[in-house]
Amino acid sequence: MSGNNVSVLDDDVSESSTNPLTIFSDLSERPQYNLPGLPLYGRRDNLRRFGYRIVCHWHRDFEFIHVVSGETMLVVNGETRRMRAGEGVFINSRRLHYLFSDEREDCRFVTAMVDPVFFGGLWPDLARAMLGRMDDDMSDYVMLNADESADRKLLFGIDGFERTMGACVHDRLRSLDAVSQAATLCSLALERVVEVPKPIDGSAGRRISGRAGSTPPSSPDSLRTFLAMVAFIHANIASKITLDDIAHAGLVGRRACCELFRRHAGRTPNEYLTDYRIGKGRELLAGGDMAVGEIAAACGFSSTAYFGYVFRRRMGCSPSEYRARECE
Repeated sequence: MSGNNVSVLDDDVSESSTNPLTIFSDLSERPQYNLPGLPLYGRRDNLRRFGYRIVCHWHRDFEFIHVVSGETMLVVNGETRRMRAGEGVFINSRRLHYLFSDEREDCRFVTAMVDPVFFGGLWPDLARAMLGRMDDDMSDYVMLNADESADRKLLFGIDGFERTMGACVHDRLRSLDAVSQAATLCSLALERVVEVPKPIDGSAGRRISGRAGSTPPSSPDSLRTFLAMVAFIHANIASKITLDDIAHAGLVGRRACCELFRRHAGRTPNEYLTDYRIGKGRELLAGGDMAVGEIAAACGFSSTAYFGYVFRRRMGCSPSEYRARECE
């Protein structure tokens, strides 16, 4: 989604305040909406809060991101783009995506999420029209730049929607404004989504003109294979895991295994494994009183010293220092 504060779950459990995201074993996220029962989400956040890497995930919701300071790398369905202050993105439904900074540079951003079912349920014709823009052969994402007037309307709309969602907590009538703003965001974004032509030669990579983008839609079998390998990693985090083990879990060879991780997660299998172990270590450090050595073993590190070495490289501090900071 990993070096993140994140819960990866097999079954439905309640969220913890130490877990900004709730991710299931198939990498799907359960959004934590601002108001129970209203499938809209708006929040300002910092990349630092996620350990400078948000875990690879997907959800049914449309997602809008506006970077207000700093910069970050964005990965959508394996395609990587840089986003700087004043830029943003619309991410289509059910696309694997995440933000990260290998340089551990912070980024402040605004996120808006809207469940398309909320509006699609109003009228069957509207649902069919929206589903047509969410299909696999449509744009995975649309990049936004404040230098473009059409994009500014969306970027300012993301900010305004987030402020309105905050106001809804104290004044439920403001949710009418939030619904209106969410509808506008979806309308402006979906009109920018276009069909991505399939390459004539069947080659893997492709781009379309303008600032909407996509990688080729993955076949259901390809995605299922990737998720099977991810589930194996999550279920066996405490054990020694090799590349052959991961590939075997997906019933593919090493080369295909690496290609699937590059496409869907933008990482090698071993990088994903290390990210996930560090993320689980952060969760255990912040959420309990297990000894550092016990956490190292539970996360699959061969020794406490090696856990500390990898943790410091990723987080810039020792596990003990991280725990002291998080538990203040």
